Amino acid sequence: MRIKSVIILLAPIILVSIILGCGYQIMGRGGEFPEGITSLAITPLENTTKEANLSSILVSALRREFIFRREVDIVSENKAQASLQGTITSITITSIAYDEEGRATEHRVAITLDLLLLRQENGEILWRGDGITGSWEYKASTDVIVEEGRKNSAIRKVAADLAEEIYIKIKERF
Repeated sequence: MRIKSVIILLAPIILVSIILGCGYQIMGRGGEFPEGITSLAITPLENTTKEANLSSILVSALRREFIFRREVDIVSENKAQASLQGTITSITITSIAYDEEGRATEHRVAITLDLLLLRQENGEILWRGDGITGSWEYKASTDVIVEEGRKNSAIRKVAADLAEEIYIKIKERF
């Protein structure tokens, strides 16, 4: 009975030691903003696609992510040490599953961005992210309103995922 108690007490300690000893890290926790940046402006993205409101959806997601992380202040361009800017280069919506009659039952939306983190005072590029892509699948519907709603929800999910990925890439300098 006593050996079993000792094993139960030591097992978590051994597990934690193994995890910490092998260099395991949680993504997005390490690193710091380039050059000690403490204030950031997230400017409207140029939208080269035909999808309406895509820039505002992505900018809102980026602002939410950076505000949530609380490591830099999100401010207007004239008060920022750096600005995050770029271009939405593409959005594609493809059918990925079909029923027995050949109708689409599932779609995938994919969004691609090119971004720059620039020092405001001299335009120095602090970080560059080219071809950053995110995607999400959603169920198709024959009802146009339902289909549009599902597509918009998928776009918002992609935007949130991309915002998190961009934050981590900037912090860890990927």
